[in-house]
Order: sequence, then structure tokens, then C-alpha cells
Amino acid sequence: MNLCNRTGVWNCTLSYVVNSNYIDIISKNKNIQGVVLAEEEIAVYKKIDRELTYIPCKNPEETFYDIHDYLYERTDFYDKFYFPKKVGEGSDIHPSAVIEDGVFIGKNVRIGANTVVRKGSVIKDGCTIGCNTTIGSEGFQVLRINNRNRKIVHCGGVLLENHVCVGDGVTICNSLFEGATEIGENTKIDNMTYVGHNVLIGRDTVITAGVILCGSSIVEKDAWIGVNSSVLNRVVVGEGAKIGMGSVVTRDIAKQTLAFGVPAKAKSIL
Repeated sequence: MNLCNRTGVWNCTLSYVVNSNYIDIISKNKNIQGVVLAEEEIAVYKKIDRELTYIPCKNPEETFYDIHDYLYERTDFYDKFYFPKKVGEGSDIHPSAVIEDGVFIGKNVRIGANTVVRKGSVIKDGCTIGCNTTIGSEGFQVLRINNRNRKIVHCGGVLLENHVCVGDGVTICNSLFEGATEIGENTKIDNMTYVGHNVLIGRDTVITAGVILCGSSIVEKDAWIGVNSSVLNRVVVGEGAKIGMGSVVTRDIAKQTLAFGVPAKAKSIL
């Protein structure tokens, strides 16, 4: 989670580690100033050549999300998007659509029947959204803690840049912490697609019907994702890459690459 006051005076990140395998990541990421970890791991992480704040505990993952829940439920650390909805001139919103407070809609936006736009969503000028779609659905993060499933509350938003087109029956989830799930300018998303939390889609990209983009995956600009394909969480589909129909993308795909199959295998299309 990003620890930053709203005037931008300070900015740092609190993270957690479950073992010593993350020392290089913590060392290279200068924004990380605090770490939740097991007490026996402190000696290892003190080898990092900068001062860090340590929060020792028995279960770092559980404690980290306890802090997250506390900040969301009992403080104003996270933005709660408490402002009246704003709709720009020239926009056409179907009477059955639900636009929550805490939403910003730009000019000349069209939104179809029974679509829900939830708080924290920003839809910029010239976007088109079909019917029965949800923008800002709460993302899905489930942890197995003490032999029980724990769903984590999501606090961020969704950003649709100018001239994004979203079809019918699409779900776009909000981000887990601060920030937003982002859809780049002039990107087109077909019907029955799922976009998970913290996904980043570049401009001029095409996402065809039935695609699943798992949380924190990245689809760079000018890419094309074929019908009924899935992209695993944290996987990057490079600029200009094309993913064939029905593929399962489990590893990063380089730019200007054609990839297809289960799992998807790539070849250059330069």
C-alpha cells in the first residue's frame, strides 16, 4: 500500500514478506520504507543499505491486510470518493443505468441499459459503454489464512481514457489499494469480458469477446487479444502482440509477437 498524504508531501510504500527471498526486490524498490515480516527475518532484511521500518509479527500476510482493513474502515487514509456524481455535457445515459456518487463522467459519453458505474470510476470524453456492464466492480483477492478464506476489500478505482469502447456484459474491477485499473485511450473491449483488479491496458488495444484478464496483468498498446483467451495475473502482453483465439497466456509475451495455444507459445511477427 502507498503511504502518501493528499498534498503529496511524502510518499512511501508499506509491503510485507513471508521469507528472505524478497530481499532483492525490497532493496531495489526505494519507495518501500516499511516491511511487515516475521521477527526471525529482520536480521536478513537489515542487510539492505537503507533505513527501513519493521513490523514484526507471526503472520506477515495476515497482519498486513489487518492494517489495510483498519485504514479503510476506521480512517480517511483511502479515498472514499465522497462527492456527487458529475456528468459532462452531451452524455447519453440510459434511464435504467445506475451511476453512483463518487463517479466522474466526461463529455459525450454513452452508457447503455442496466449498466452500473460504481464509485471511484472515471470515464473520460467520448467513451461508449454497452448494456448490463459493471464498471468498478470490487476486485477479487482471496487469501487462505488460518485455514479460512478471507476476501480483501478493494479501495481503488477505474479509469477509462478518452474514446474507450466497452461492450455488453463486461466487468471491469477496481484496484486493490490506491490508484486505478486503467484502460488506455481508444481501446475497444468486446462483450462478456472480465478485467481484473489493477489491470493496465494500453491505448489502441483490442480485447475481443470472452477474454479474461487476471489481476495485475498488463496489455501494452496496440495489442490484440483473441476470443476466449485468458491472461494470468502479473503477465505482460507486449506492445503490438497478438494472442490467438482460446489461448492461455501464462508467461510474458514479447512485443510484436504472435502467441497461441494452451499454454500460449510465441513466434515473432516482425
